[in-house]
Amino acid sequence: MTPSQPPPPPPPPSTSTATPTSSRTQDPLSRLRYFLETLPQSRKYTFTPSVRSEILSEVYSAFWGPYAHLFLPNSNSSLPMGALLGEVQAKLGFGGAGGEEEGEGGSCGHIFKRGESCFRCKDCALDDSCVLCSKCFHASNHTDHNVSFFIAQQSGGSCDCGDPEAWQNPISCPFHLPSSSSEVEGEGEGYGPSIHTTPKAIPRSISSSSSSSSPTPTSSPAPYPPPLPSYPHRVPLPPTLQPTIQSTLSLLLDFILSTLSLSPPTTTLPTTLSALHLQPTADPLSKDLWCVVVWNDDKHSFGEVGVLLRDCCGMEGEEVGEIVGRVDEEGREVVLMGGSGTGSSGTGTGMATAGGGGTMVTTARLLEIAQMMHQTDLGITVRRAYDTFREQIVGVLIEFLLDLTHARIGTDAVVLREILAQVLLERKPLPADLQGPAVVGGEEEGVGGVMEELRGIEDPRRLDWLFLFHTRLWKKPRLSLKEVYVGILNLGHEHKLAIASRFANVYHRVIDAYLLVDREAETSIKYFALQLFTVPSIALHIVKEHNLIVRLLNIITAFFTNQIKNNQILSVPVSSQSTSVGSGNSSLGAPSSGSGPGSTTTTLSLPSTPIDPEAFPFKSKRFMPVFSDLRYLSHTPPILALIPRSPQLIGAFVKCCALFMCLNANRRVGGGRDHVEFESDAWISVFNVTLSLSRVIKVWGEAFGGLEVGGGGFGGGGGRRTGSGVGELVGAIGTVIHHILMVCTLSNDILDRTKFQPIAFHTVTFSSTSYQTVHFDVLEGWVSFHHSLHWLLAELFKHVELLSEERLEEVGLGSLRDVLLRNASERAVLTVVDFPLRVLAMIAQIRTGLWVRNGFAIRGQLLHYRDFMLRELCYDQDLFIVQTALVVLDPDLVMVSILDRFQLLDYFSGATVHPVYEGAQLMSMVEEVLYVFITILSEKANAAKLPLPVAVRREIVHALAVGPCTFTDLVKRVAERMVDDVCFERVLKQVATFKPPESISDSGMYELKDEVFDEVNPFFYHYTRNKREEVETVLKARAAKKGGKKGVGSGVIVPKPLDIAFGPFAVLAHTFESEALLQVMFYAVHNILELTASAGTPPPSGEAILDQALHLIMLAIVERAEVFSHLCGVKSFDDQKTLIDVLCTLEHHEQYKTYKERVDWILTNIARHAPEEVRARRRVIDLSGDQPPNAEEEKKRAAKARQAAIMKQMKAQQASFAINFEDVEDEDGDEDLGETPEEPVSYGTCIVCQEELNSTKAFGTLGLLQPSRLLRRQPDGQQSYFHDVLQTPLSLDRSPSNSDGATFPPQVDSEEDAKVANTPSFDGFPPQSTRFGVHGSICNHMMHLDCFQVYSISVRQRHRAQATRNHPENIPRKEYICPLCKSLGNVIMPLALPAKAPLNPVPFPDWIRASGISILKSKPDPLLDSLQFRNGTGEFVFWGVQDPGYVSYSRHPDKWENMELHKMVDTVVVITKSISQQTRHLRDRPEPESTERGAGIYLPEELVGYTIASMEAAQRGSGSPGTLISDTVPETQMRCIRGLIACLSKLSALQFKGRADDGREAVRQAIIKRLLPEWSRTSLTSFSYPLLLRDPFTILIETAAVAPDMLRQVLILTYYAYLARTVVGLVFLCTKTRTVNTPLTGHQSYEDIFGDVRMFFMSVARHSPVFEHSATLALQTFGEERLERLMYTFTLPFLRRAAILCRAILPSAFPTPSFGADEQCEYRRLLTMLDIPPLSELPNQDTLQNCLSGWCAHYGHSHAASQFNCAVNLDHPGIYRIANLPLVLDNLFVEYEKAVKCPRCKTVPFDAAICLICGTTCCIQSHCCSDQELGKGECNMHTRECGGAIGIYFLVRRCAVLYIYATNGTFASPPYLDVHGEVDISMRRGRRQYLHQARWEEVRKTWLTHGIPTLVARKLESTVDSGGWESL
Repeated sequence: MTPSQPPPPPPPPSTSTATPTSSRTQDPLSRLRYFLETLPQSRKYTFTPSVRSEILSEVYSAFWGPYAHLFLPNSNSSLPMGALLGEVQAKLGFGGAGGEEEGEGGSCGHIFKRGESCFRCKDCALDDSCVLCSKCFHASNHTDHNVSFFIAQQSGGSCDCGDPEAWQNPISCPFHLPSSSSEVEGEGEGYGPSIHTTPKAIPRSISSSSSSSSPTPTSSPAPYPPPLPSYPHRVPLPPTLQPTIQSTLSLLLDFILSTLSLSPPTTTLPTTLSALHLQPTADPLSKDLWCVVVWNDDKHSFGEVGVLLRDCCGMEGEEVGEIVGRVDEEGREVVLMGGSGTGSSGTGTGMATAGGGGTMVTTARLLEIAQMMHQTDLGITVRRAYDTFREQIVGVLIEFLLDLTHARIGTDAVVLREILAQVLLERKPLPADLQGPAVVGGEEEGVGGVMEELRGIEDPRRLDWLFLFHTRLWKKPRLSLKEVYVGILNLGHEHKLAIASRFANVYHRVIDAYLLVDREAETSIKYFALQLFTVPSIALHIVKEHNLIVRLLNIITAFFTNQIKNNQILSVPVSSQSTSVGSGNSSLGAPSSGSGPGSTTTTLSLPSTPIDPEAFPFKSKRFMPVFSDLRYLSHTPPILALIPRSPQLIGAFVKCCALFMCLNANRRVGGGRDHVEFESDAWISVFNVTLSLSRVIKVWGEAFGGLEVGGGGFGGGGGRRTGSGVGELVGAIGTVIHHILMVCTLSNDILDRTKFQPIAFHTVTFSSTSYQTVHFDVLEGWVSFHHSLHWLLAELFKHVELLSEERLEEVGLGSLRDVLLRNASERAVLTVVDFPLRVLAMIAQIRTGLWVRNGFAIRGQLLHYRDFMLRELCYDQDLFIVQTALVVLDPDLVMVSILDRFQLLDYFSGATVHPVYEGAQLMSMVEEVLYVFITILSEKANAAKLPLPVAVRREIVHALAVGPCTFTDLVKRVAERMVDDVCFERVLKQVATFKPPESISDSGMYELKDEVFDEVNPFFYHYTRNKREEVETVLKARAAKKGGKKGVGSGVIVPKPLDIAFGPFAVLAHTFESEALLQVMFYAVHNILELTASAGTPPPSGEAILDQALHLIMLAIVERAEVFSHLCGVKSFDDQKTLIDVLCTLEHHEQYKTYKERVDWILTNIARHAPEEVRARRRVIDLSGDQPPNAEEEKKRAAKARQAAIMKQMKAQQASFAINFEDVEDEDGDEDLGETPEEPVSYGTCIVCQEELNSTKAFGTLGLLQPSRLLRRQPDGQQSYFHDVLQTPLSLDRSPSNSDGATFPPQVDSEEDAKVANTPSFDGFPPQSTRFGVHGSICNHMMHLDCFQVYSISVRQRHRAQATRNHPENIPRKEYICPLCKSLGNVIMPLALPAKAPLNPVPFPDWIRASGISILKSKPDPLLDSLQFRNGTGEFVFWGVQDPGYVSYSRHPDKWENMELHKMVDTVVVITKSISQQTRHLRDRPEPESTERGAGIYLPEELVGYTIASMEAAQRGSGSPGTLISDTVPETQMRCIRGLIACLSKLSALQFKGRADDGREAVRQAIIKRLLPEWSRTSLTSFSYPLLLRDPFTILIETAAVAPDMLRQVLILTYYAYLARTVVGLVFLCTKTRTVNTPLTGHQSYEDIFGDVRMFFMSVARHSPVFEHSATLALQTFGEERLERLMYTFTLPFLRRAAILCRAILPSAFPTPSFGADEQCEYRRLLTMLDIPPLSELPNQDTLQNCLSGWCAHYGHSHAASQFNCAVNLDHPGIYRIANLPLVLDNLFVEYEKAVKCPRCKTVPFDAAICLICGTTCCIQSHCCSDQELGKGECNMHTRECGGAIGIYFLVRRCAVLYIYATNGTFASPPYLDVHGEVDISMRRGRRQYLHQARWEEVRKTWLTHGIPTLVARKLESTVDSGGWESL
């Protein structure tokens, strides 16, 4: 990159703010080297943030030299201390940094950060490793595609958009369009030269001169990737800048490598001090100063590590939390420093001295502490402080390298990565400084260990070293280095090739470390293979040049044969065969740069002893990714094309498969052998291994198919994989059969000779013919489930298009039989077939119950082997091998072999008694063998090679034929390979109808379309017997429904013909001509008939066997009707009977009538070809008299007659009993006829004692009082909420018409939906604008008061008995669980009936005058005066819950008739008082001190009023035409209101003991005085507090408690007071809100309701000049129309609440009027119902005018005098909503960092919880925001600030809802469902999630109705746990 113009003059030498450690030299590199070497001593071995800043400062100074201005915006700028260049550039937007580069060409390469979203499209991707970032996904079109959505669990992966090798269909992303000359673009057909040829050495255009600091300069040029061609943003560089950067990077990388070369590969502690001192070190002084380092792992929790640090290191408090957090985040942390050296007296950040003192501990004590901590298997190392400090420097340098991949020079964003790649690829021999005298320690542990790792790695590069040393690093640097590598990969194809070559070079050592050493497998560099092996061109390169497949097979073989020494997998013994792989000139010899010890050959030698399933390799869980690597590598198209052409590759793979033949063989326990005493679980490990291998076998088998791969292949060339020829397939079959025979005949040492015997044959006779079959007894011999070579052979046999006679003629063979028999005898083929046959026989015996003594292990193996998802890999393969035998060998011989293996030759020769199988067992075995026959004769998926979409369709159809099911249930019934295929969901839509979920508990269901049922086969080979019977029932019912009247043959399901038109299996149907098969059919039917005749009843499984036998016969008729029909009549068996004979007997058999139709169909079809034989044997019964149907009908009629007679008799007995009982009653009743007392009214039964609830014994309803912050105030000055109020519907008692929830998944505008996630706090409601109160509710279950006390005692006893359980109720809070409905409760409330007293009929003006006169006549009442608040608010002290004047029942027994009521009031007061004492800070109302009368919560307002207001708010937006809100509130809630009002009445009466009316008249007059201005302002009362500052609804509640008869009059007064109060509140609100331009939707004039709004506003405000001015401004700003609408909206809730109260207290006095068809708005309807004169009639209401004038004057004068805080806060009148989440969950992740940020710790939490009440984001189960003292997390802390006692959170990554109540909580299903209508908690399935409106509404309703406490309690009650609810 020669600059095109002279470079600018250099600025001052350094922009660094740090001073160099030494000024002895001006050479920046020397200064940097000296700085790094001396830094540990100069900083006293203590690493702090300032040290990090110094390192970065020195590094940048040397890195850019005098050219800092090229990296930063201007020459004067410098990096802030501790900042990284790339981050600063992104922040400043330098050269386009921080934004996504857009334009033509190049891949996206966006590296995913932890927690970022990524997408996978099956329709577009080449394989499942190809992913898209959120930006590219949303920019491209994936409509109707199969899309998955995932969250990156750690950083490192990258977006594949723009990579031509990643996609089979073009993505068309506008940001990364394919360039005109793609790097990997194919030329014509195929993949182009860039894939099939090895990259040659390219002259380096970037200067390759090594820096002066390089210890060993490169001796010869190496192939370095060239700079990216045609990169558009290149900038000219000064000629000295690039060498400076190279030299600096070389120095830093060499420092990293030399440091890591001395780091321990494992966390093994030295046992003695001498061993400790022998550790290798780079410390030139060998100072005796040591550090204890704690390493992260996945075994220990935060708490466990914290306890260790406290106990062993003496740490305390926050320090422990910080260190544990750093261990988790960074991967390790220094926790202790000490030794005999004096060093530093301080320990620095993150370190401690033992015991927390200032003195350093001794080395011996340090080692002792480390060993104590290590006892719990925690990773601990003890290293010299010098080496530990150097490792911490390495962490900073790797951080610098990672940032460098994101940095740029000017606009050039790739040049720094290109230079870094070049430096990484430079040669790096063993450093000289490791061989010098500075190295202390044994050769074996030090340099020797390094040399061992590098042995066999020729020409190592720096990158090789980094790969090898990856396990020595800790979590954060590991992930950072992986990001660095990915950043270099994204440069282009040549860089991928270079990196992949180096990775392949050391791959065997990487696998060693991963399998045997690595303590953190999830961050292993082994997983980097996924980035490389899935790229087709890379895979081909590393296989051809580095022989990687053979080396992988070598590793697998050596590992599972346990050839492991010194944490390295040894090489398998090598044969001397040639090492050429491939065809033609394509040879894969030893890799050019070496491939490790023993891996330079392609042939593997098998071990001399059988492998041990109990050994360590099988117990390790890490082997699966190694098989995955082999599968990914093999599955790429060029490798699939290479495999068939490489006999050596095939040979190596076959030998590897042979290793796993007949693993973990089983032998039946029985026949004199005891039960299994110890059941080994080794079978689980063996299944894991062989199933991993079987997936690879599937891929290798498919490689011979020669089929097209995808539409466009890769590289954009639309390529076609070169198909394998017939010769290659025949050769492979021969190789596999050869190795099978080598294993099965014990020619090698694979099988255990103590278990497996040599193959022997014996002669059996069947149907008068002798056959030679393999001699083996499954009941006595050893049988394994695992035959990997047979599975591979089955895969090869599936290529029927290549095995047809026409294609085989190309290689001189005539048929598949010739292929097998050219190198093997018929006996050899029988031997091959026999092993799968043994498995089938063993399965049958296990299912029959013959292996029960083998324990659960044998059942577990069977379940796995036949599992729907896995059977395709093993069980189906074995069946296919047997099916293949039918077309290769004589079908009779195969049939006899099957019967011999099942030991049923005698049964099918006429013997119905078996020497081993007992009766039911024999029948079961017959059923099993017939199942095998039906399968191998009718299954054609492999025989006809059905295209995958057709095979998928068949599987789906048969899975859904049983009935509708969810998608999850469906995929459990289908093979894993089919489910993963892209066509699966497309085919599913074709054959099934999706029914979306409707209710909250529904899931989406798929139902088979009606027209598809014709494709269902009841004998489908994946059906069990039960499933087959279910499907037959469904099909018969459908046929009967379609046919209407049941006719002949309507119940016969005729099998479909095979229709195999080509290939070797075209002759499969000829098997139906077999006489052996005919004999099987004959005796299958004949023996059942004989057994039935002898026993009188059908034998066990008899009907199932007949079903199968008849199906076999029908199959034969469908396939070979003519030949089979003649055979049926000619071939005779027992007693010279033919098959036709037994069928004719069966046709009219009394006990098998259900088979008549099928037998009739069979005989009718046989008669077409053999009419004489059928006619001679078939009985023809005259059906003209309909005798059989008549006999059946007669039975039914007789049964009905008997039933009718019995019912008639019972009825007569009942009548007789009733008459007699009445006579007795009459006799008894005549004596005291006139004195019969009235029966007490019953209210149901007590749920404890089950006795009647009536007036004879006190009872109450169970209720819950809970603190609440549900009600919302209208927020001041927030325009959005003002807008919401203006948009509120006119009628809140009607459901809003929206169709959002009509369809699922909903139609979504992605851009609009993504904006939802970026709204502040997700549109949640601010918690500071809520109103506190106490909410009451009842569960409607009642209990006697005595029973309640007994039940409370039992709850306490249960708590004592289950001390460790997390109980659903809390005893100190007086909680309990309702025994019946499990609702939470804490009080028992009186059951109050609606008041019967009529309303006062006096007109309102007359009532006002009469009330005034009554007051004048009344005498002064000192008691009443003392019971009113002294501050003049008009409230009564006895309703203050903390009132000292309240006397509980226990201290003041009540009158007998009210005693029980007093007890119940006690429970309410106690609970409310407890809440009141804890919540004073949440209440705004002015209250007396706690020692004064009337202290605490004011019950009418903050309990009863709050409860009614909450009910009203919960009902907003719901209702139906013709109803009012009072009709929709449930009766349970009405009963609760009456109960609370009864408590208020009782509290009032307790203060007026001795008065006849319990003081009601006195309180009534006090209420009237408070309302009438002429009394409230006189000297007779002290109401200094304006009425408008009180909520008038409270006064209405007080009236309901003491004087319900005057409710209507007080209602009018309080309504008008509320109107005036609303005006005051609106004026305050308008002055704090800017102008709104919200249009009024559906506006209409309210003149008939409000009259002149302007006049009313000014009338209210005229008494205070300041207030009057504010009102005038409000009118001018907002206009009369808006203020009228606001007044309507804000006063409507009052009317709704009043309607609820009035209906609860006097339902008969406030009925719902009829409004006719022309429905009015809710406001008008409520005024009519409540009989309130509207404000428009105020001019005619003098009395009301006087009242309003007095109230407003009082308020105005108080406002003018500023006596009080005169602000009025109005309640929010709209429909309550919870936070607004996006309709599609993944849209939340589009800009996740902006949308989800914790306000407490200012970070983006990996595991975030969104509060659904206020929208705040919290960190869940994170230590950063938890309360360490209380041990509570942020969700609990936020709940106290937001919802009070309750919290409701959406857990983003867990995709679940969290409910919290007090100290308990529970998790619930999320409101999101995937596209199939199913819940996906934790997003494990990865499908896109859509908001389900019904579930979302249920979450809102649970919160609105205060149902969270009960929901939590019910969940905890249903689970007995000992670990707390968090563990549920």
